[in-house]
Amino acid sequence: MEGYTEELWGKEKIIGRRKDLYSKFKNFFVLDIETVPDSFMINSISDPKVLKKIEEEGDDYFLPHPYHRIVAISTLCIKNSKEINFKTFISRNEFELLNQFWKEFKKAHSFVKIENSKTAVSVFPVIITINGKDFDMPVIKLRSLKYAQDLDEKFFISIYLDRFDKWENSYPRYTFFHTQYHIDIPVDIFGKKVSLKNLCYLCDIPVKTEGEGNQVKDFFINGDLEKIGNYCSEDVKATAMLFSYINTYFLQNSYPFPSLQQISDLKPEIKVL
Repeated sequence: MEGYTEELWGKEKIIGRRKDLYSKFKNFFVLDIETVPDSFMINSISDPKVLKKIEEEGDDYFLPHPYHRIVAISTLCIKNSKEINFKTFISRNEFELLNQFWKEFKKAHSFVKIENSKTAVSVFPVIITINGKDFDMPVIKLRSLKYAQDLDEKFFISIYLDRFDKWENSYPRYTFFHTQYHIDIPVDIFGKKVSLKNLCYLCDIPVKTEGEGNQVKDFFINGDLEKIGNYCSEDVKATAMLFSYINTYFLQNSYPFPSLQQISDLKPEIKVL
């Protein structure tokens, strides 16, 4: 367009408005899970369709969500844009993993005092995943149902499930696909399912040096739990680095998210429960 300039278009105004809108997002919760088939559930339910698919396709068959038994959970929690905790938990006891997950989700929340006021506002975490809207969080919720009576953080599960603030003016609607509080990088940034490995390749971010997802079952059977923990940790770190890269080069640093170098230097705390 003749006479077009960025100043005329209002570039600085748009970037400033975007940063004002995004400044409320100070806490982030990057996560990933690893699963193996729940053979006990498969045999107990004996769904003919599932059994037939397993017989025909073997390990190539992607089981329905409820049949995925969680064996590792990794979370990278960023609070107030600077306090970072990177933890990974592995166990044969799925209850312990899920109980710990909801505790970490609770820790990702904070309460900030309003200046010159006696009141405080809640800061809810923005969840960041790779295909987490379609897999990780549905599996976490489904498998939590199995242990619902015994989980410690039932209130924060209810926070996750709250749907009453339609426009997310004060509270998240995590279960709403278009929520502001869950950035599933492939679908929300690129509008298409893309693997972490492919995305990281395009950004020159190292990933998948600890193995591949189809090895998790063998690692679990062989008792190599720490290998699963390393693999899960690597995925979460790569996801965080990827989002930092996108935030820097695509989103003009709209989110107050740590730099690529800050995340690159992180080492996970890995615990076998």
